[in-house]
Parts: sequence; C-alpha cells; structure tokens
Amino acid sequence: MASGAGRTGWVRERELLPEFFWAADTASLRGQHRSVLLSAWQLILLVVAAATGSADSEPWAWPAALAYLGAVALAVVISRQNPQGLWYEGRAAAESVKTLAWKFAVRADAYQPPPRALPDAEGLYRFQLGRVLGAFRSGPVAVPEGGIEVTPAMRDLRGQPLAVRREVYLNERIRVQHDWYRSKARYCARAGHWTGVLGVLLPALGLVLAVLRALNAFTYDALGTVSAVAASIAAWAQLRQYRPLAAAYGLAADELELIQRQLTELDLESEDAEEIWARLARDAEDAVSREHTTWQARREVRTTTDMEH
Repeated sequence: MASGAGRTGWVRERELLPEFFWAADTASLRGQHRSVLLSAWQLILLVVAAATGSADSEPWAWPAALAYLGAVALAVVISRQNPQGLWYEGRAAAESVKTLAWKFAVRADAYQPPPRALPDAEGLYRFQLGRVLGAFRSGPVAVPEGGIEVTPAMRDLRGQPLAVRREVYLNERIRVQHDWYRSKARYCARAGHWTGVLGVLLPALGLVLAVLRALNAFTYDALGTVSAVAASIAAWAQLRQYRPLAAAYGLAADELELIQRQLTELDLESEDAEEIWARLARDAEDAVSREHTTWQARREVRTTTDMEH
C-alpha cells in the first residue's frame, strides 16, 4: 500500500476489519431480518384473527382459527430459534471487534505507544479481542479460525504518519458513523412520532365505535379488531425501540460531530499531538461503543431470562 499524507482513501474499512467482524455482522443481520419478519407476521395474524373472529357470521370463525393457529406456530418458532438473541449478540460482538480494530489501527487509547512503551501492540490487541471472543464462544455466533488475527490493512495503517491515520479515520470511521447515526436518528424519530400518533388515534376510534355500537348503529364487533391493531402497533414499537434509539443515535451523532471538529483542528506538529490524538480517538470510539454496550446489555438480560426459565 502507498503511504504519505497526500493519499486520500488509501484504505477502506471493509479491508481493515478482521474475519470475525464479518461473521458476527452477517449473523446479526440474519437474526434481525428473521426476528422482524417473524414478529411482523405474528402480529398480522393476530389482527386477522381478531377481525374475523369479531364477525357475527359463523363461517368467519374458521379463518380466525387458522390465523390463531399460524400465530401459535410462529410463537413456537420464535421461542425455539430465538432470532432476536442472535440479532443482539451478533451486533454486540461485531461492534466490539470493530472498536478494537480501529483503536489498534489508528493508535487510539492504550494502543498509542509513548516513548519506549507498549512494545507488543499486537499482543495487546489479541489479548483484548480474545476476551471479547471468549464471551461469545458459547453463543450462536461462530468464531472463525483466523478471527483474531491482525489484518494487513490494520498493520499498515498503524505504521502510517499521524496525518494519514487522521485522514483515514475521519473519512472511514467518524464521518461514516456520524452520517449513519444522524440518518437513523431521524428515521427512528419519525417512526416513533407516527406510532405515537396511532397510539392516540386508535383508542379514539375505538371510543367512537363503542358509542355507535351502543346506539345500535351497526352489529359488527369492531372493538376487538381496533384493540388488536393498537396492541400490535405498541408491540412493534417496543420491538423496534424507536424512541430510545432516536435519542441514543442523536446523542452519538452530536458527540461525533464535536470530536470530528476537534480531530480536524488538531495541530499535527505539536509535541503532544499523538497523545491528544489517542485521547480524542478513544473518546470517539467510546461514543460509538455505547450502542454495542446496549446490545451487550440486552444480550445479558436475554441470557438471564433464558436461565430463569
């Protein structure tokens, strides 16, 4: 690889990360897709069951029964396969590995060697990553054979001057993460707003229908259907965690924006430039790692719940 401060984008994040990150990331995305899909179909079937079961005509009872049967089958599949657990555990593992890889590659935190110190940065990386992998060896995320090795791109970037490391880190880590967090914060805020609106409108609709039915305006029992739809929307919002994630993503984006400005303004010629760089890059990784700390906490709660049952 070419070196020098004038090289822009000479390494991409996908070249930097070790094999285990991609295994954990793939497992997490698979678990997320399956968890969301199964949960969505389960809620749809419950709404269909409520809608058909509320009809006065006897033939509608059979579609209701089939819908309930499908919902029960999906509940069994979700319970046995636990795709949400794979989703959370895979994300926690992937983000933990990504943080360590970036710290090593750009000399952040403990990976910044002061004069005559830290002679074995790769040994420290393997030790810390080994601890991360140890927490997931008994879980559903498979650990590849070469998952803890330092990649050539990590080693090459680590050997570059601070100007190059800063350029790559700002482009491939800080700006990418900042834009992702900002975009996700806006999406979650919008979704949280509309689920909140529906949470008000549906009970209001139920009130109107209840009054109309009390006045014998119609015979169809729509109250159960409205209640099922309202409960499904609330359950979906709980699964997706729109409001908490909007706040968390927005906070992370704000922190990264501040750190990005500090890193950009850093005087690379000052005597303590490397020390300040290591601290600021550590702060950036801490801001990003709050998300995977949340995933880890969810994983631990899930594990504790599974053990209790």
